[in-house]
Amino acid sequence: MKPKVLKKEMLKLLLTSLLLPLLFTSCVYKDIDGANNFQAMLRALVEKSYAKFDQNIFKDETVLVSDFVNLDRLQNHSKLGFLLSDSLKNSLLNRNILVREVELGNDFRIGQHGFNLLTRNSNRINNQVINENFAVVGTYSVTTKRLIVFIKLINIRTGTILSSSSASTLIDEEILDLERTPDARTTYAPLVL
Repeated sequence: MKPKVLKKEMLKLLLTSLLLPLLFTSCVYKDIDGANNFQAMLRALVEKSYAKFDQNIFKDETVLVSDFVNLDRLQNHSKLGFLLSDSLKNSLLNRNILVREVELGNDFRIGQHGFNLLTRNSNRINNQVINENFAVVGTYSVTTKRLIVFIKLINIRTGTILSSSSASTLIDEEILDLERTPDARTTYAPLVL
């Protein structure tokens, strides 16, 4: 009788050890071909924060969405920031949240004092912000092993962060390539045949 019990326990252990890796790989934002699925990552972030979005944002209200910035530089000059930003906008729009695109470098900046408007012209401020109460701001950090992405719902009037969520994925060559910023000294000459 003990050998049967032992076999059942071994079988349970074997099945558990096979199923656990499958469960954990479902949290990785990779497609079958190994490419990063940034859209799935941002969709998951919006889903995590959607209850707070739904509590604060009225159906006909528009939110500002800026470009994602790297926390190390607080600037966006890479393809990665633009790709993450567009994926966020798409995910918000799919949840029927109206989006107004903001060019972070021209109008706003995330600096050491938070989400800042980059003008002192009051007419420009009124035209840019007066109708919107909320912004969804995205940032990311690239560590030696992971890409960590954050989104925050911010009340522009009070500066209060109403919701925040994060996700991460392992660093690979695709992410590093998207994060590389073009060298200002590099000139690409047209190909002449």
